[in-house]
Amino acid sequence: MASKQTNKRRRTDDTITHISELPVGILVNVSAYLSKPSRAILAVAFTAPSSSWQNNDLMHRPSSISTAIVSAQQWDTLDFEDIEKTLANRLSDNDVYAVLQCINAQNTLKKLKLTGCINITGRGLIPLRGSVVLEQIDLSLLKQYENPDGYIDGSSEIHHLLSKDIVLPILNSIVSVMGSSLKYILLPYNWRTDDQLQQFVNRYNQRLDGINCSNCTERMWGYGFYRVGTMYHYNTCYSCLKHYCDECSNKHRARVDKSLSYCGDCKKDYCNDCGGSPRNRCLGCCTMREYMIR
Repeated sequence: MASKQTNKRRRTDDTITHISELPVGILVNVSAYLSKPSRAILAVAFTAPSSSWQNNDLMHRPSSISTAIVSAQQWDTLDFEDIEKTLANRLSDNDVYAVLQCINAQNTLKKLKLTGCINITGRGLIPLRGSVVLEQIDLSLLKQYENPDGYIDGSSEIHHLLSKDIVLPILNSIVSVMGSSLKYILLPYNWRTDDQLQQFVNRYNQRLDGINCSNCTERMWGYGFYRVGTMYHYNTCYSCLKHYCDECSNKHRARVDKSLSYCGDCKKDYCNDCGGSPRNRCLGCCTMREYMIR
């Protein structure tokens, strides 16, 4: 009897098909139902474990399945708010590094939002060094419409591992490169001001100094787009990344036709086309409040 059971088990094992043996087209179609971060993680898994992607020999050899999954999607935006919070919380620097390397983020990614990625130090951002296409990076770790006040005054501490010593040199390599496109940054709200942080913010603000207002086209000189201490980004729409001078924004209180409005809840600016509201609360935060009331 034992011999018959062994033979049956062997025959069953021989017929098991590994997922990687499925036709590539099926795997690509299945991946289309996943959020973009999950799709990128799946693509990574079809080549090698995340910890292996920093190997120089491996970086240029993603598997045919990984390549097919990545090629079927545009990777201009990657927002980790699109995955379960518990998964985002567990992601390591190796995971983020592998994802960015797999999608060729240095040459493709325009917007990166690391919502919930509290378990990374920033080393996983190395593939972005020197990027000339990255336009926005949100390292606040918060959801888009989450109020950061508690994290700023210390009443709601957010525990994360992001290190200024690791992150700022990477951001400096992006800000300083010729042709840099970076126009919106958000850093962790509970980072404390020091000389290193102040120097980076000064360099970032100087790079944006002198750009044109998207509404009146006037040159914008002497604007502090990112303020150390408050950790807010000003004069720029969080969604479309257009810049607006004080005259065309909510900071000029006499104007009723302002093009940019500040949200007192999520502490972000939005233009009229992207959900700005004269009620000192963006449409996204208004919708959230209405949902919570119901």
